[in-house]
Amino acid sequence: MDSQKRKRLIIQYSLKLKELKEGRDNSASKGQRAHQKSRVLKTESSMSMVKQPQQIQMPPVDDIISKGECKLIFLQTQSDDTGFRTFNEMMRTNSSWLTQADKLANTLSSPLQLKNRLQFNHSQALKFKNRIEQKWNMTVKEVADSIIQKQEQKDQYKIKLVHLKINHTDADDVGQQQEECSSPSLSQEVITTNLKFFWFHISISDWKPPIREGCTVTYIQNLNKCIMYGGIGNDLFKTFVTLNTQSWVWKDIGTGVGDVPLEGRFGHTATLYKQQLIIYGGEKKYNSAMKMRECYGDVRIFTPSDKTWIQLKPYGDVVEGRRNHCAEVVGKYFIVYGGINSYGKVLTDVAGLNLETCKWTSFQIENSTGLEGVSDATSLAMFKSEVKMENPYFSYEWVKKKGKSFLPITTEGIYVFGGRLQNGEAVNDLRIIQFGFKPIKITKVKTKGQAPLARYSHSMNYFRQTNVIIIYGGRNDSKQGNILNDIFVLQIQQFSWSQVQQIQQLKHGKCRHSSVSIDSKILIFGGYAQHVFANADIQLLELDQNKVAKMIKDNKNNKNRDVVIHSDELVNNNTLKVFKTEYYNEAEDPDLKQKKIQENEIQRLCYSNFKSFMPLPQQNHSSLVNEYKNKREQAKLEILKNQFNDLSRRNSRRTTSDFKIIEQ
Repeated sequence: MDSQKRKRLIIQYSLKLKELKEGRDNSASKGQRAHQKSRVLKTESSMSMVKQPQQIQMPPVDDIISKGECKLIFLQTQSDDTGFRTFNEMMRTNSSWLTQADKLANTLSSPLQLKNRLQFNHSQALKFKNRIEQKWNMTVKEVADSIIQKQEQKDQYKIKLVHLKINHTDADDVGQQQEECSSPSLSQEVITTNLKFFWFHISISDWKPPIREGCTVTYIQNLNKCIMYGGIGNDLFKTFVTLNTQSWVWKDIGTGVGDVPLEGRFGHTATLYKQQLIIYGGEKKYNSAMKMRECYGDVRIFTPSDKTWIQLKPYGDVVEGRRNHCAEVVGKYFIVYGGINSYGKVLTDVAGLNLETCKWTSFQIENSTGLEGVSDATSLAMFKSEVKMENPYFSYEWVKKKGKSFLPITTEGIYVFGGRLQNGEAVNDLRIIQFGFKPIKITKVKTKGQAPLARYSHSMNYFRQTNVIIIYGGRNDSKQGNILNDIFVLQIQQFSWSQVQQIQQLKHGKCRHSSVSIDSKILIFGGYAQHVFANADIQLLELDQNKVAKMIKDNKNNKNRDVVIHSDELVNNNTLKVFKTEYYNEAEDPDLKQKKIQENEIQRLCYSNFKSFMPLPQQNHSSLVNEYKNKREQAKLEILKNQFNDLSRRNSRRTTSDFKIIEQ
């Protein structure tokens, strides 16, 4: 507990103690006086605990590591395969070297060849030894960090917040007390340490898109739809697929018209800008002639309303094509950071495309020489409101929207978490790209609490209600069972990490999946699970704590099974209202608009709306109409009588013929 928080709590408890002592009533009963005395004692003990917190005795980290716990963890992460391969085994791993390996096996080797092979085996053994030492150091660091985190958690006491009356003193003192009590840091910390998220699945009986990884899913609130593009599965996909988030119906809308790409892509980004998608980067199909996967460097804009493509032709600085990068829109600038180029190099640059002038600019970065680039990271543009930025090097303005307040964000910029370095090592750094400086800044933030394990190919979403960033899944190759299945939240104002309790947790983790925020839920689709592609069903994660409490209450008897809801039942059953999404405006749904237009056209052509210009009859013909109806009913009765007589005659003939047969 820091000194400022301790000071604030001491002030609160002293005010409460003073209020309790002044409010004593000597004429009260014996039980009331005892109750007042116990409250005073509890307040005094809490105040003394805050002034002099107890020191929890923990054994040193070195003692725990030497006892064998760290060795046990290290041995559990090792597999039976050491990774060592002889020279002949290494040659057989490549199909083009098989014939040469067979020839070497059948012929005697010269002393020089044997010496070269032994040197190769020796260098491989050294690499293996270094890798084992690196893993051991990482295990020791993880164990030490976990012990320190547990000790910090035990040092933090859970203190109940007390609403106190403010004494009417001088105006300056009152203002100071109000500022201290209204500080949201303490309440935010209490809120984010006990979060629970609820998983449930939506099973769709109609058509579903093929399973894939590396695709993008973008939610467009005005259309009330998610738009998916690209990805790789049994093929490289190039069509768009939409998902209605109310009826939960998938629809393949084709490749579109205009400057349509010839091939599909994966590992790209799709960023929303003025109800349009900016498609940038990604990988092509494997080029067997060049023995490489080329990366795209083109910038295309797709308009979902009319399904048209426009390929931009930018000028300015040369920006390399890339994949597995980060991309965000800040004002009128499309910002790109990191990623991997066609030659496998991890890039460190930050580039921006002015969407009005179509000019690329490679930004100058402060202390860029010692900064390592990352790939397979995730990013979020975190600003208090929509930004109006004329030049990234200069200060920017916030655009105030009617009915929306500013977000409580202390440090603005593009937040980047996790990713992989050039050597393939995963990281758990939180970086913030800050604008308004020349050169721009990329800072690594020092966070508090229980930080997530290093990872890449994970997902990252923002939830405004609790002002937290949510990290789910991803991959860490230094760990057995390398695909992660945990959830962490970052409280933005305090930069404090905490792990979330998952209700109805998924059986397997995911990486290279797509995620998108829809009101209080996170929709997750596709990706790669342990050794297989994830299925094509939709997973939703509920974040609203009131809805989570209701879901837990409604599903308390369903502890061992996943909560699966069919799409038809979710649409028609009103009792499942808590599972539905809320951003729905029937007047803005394009499918409903098209349906109403067709119904109006049919109604317009219906005979009931035809108008006749013949003159109206001058006399009342109601008697003729009644006479016509009577004659029609009489005719029907006569027809029924004739039918009945015919049936009776046929039956009489059958009975007489039967009697004759019996007599004979």
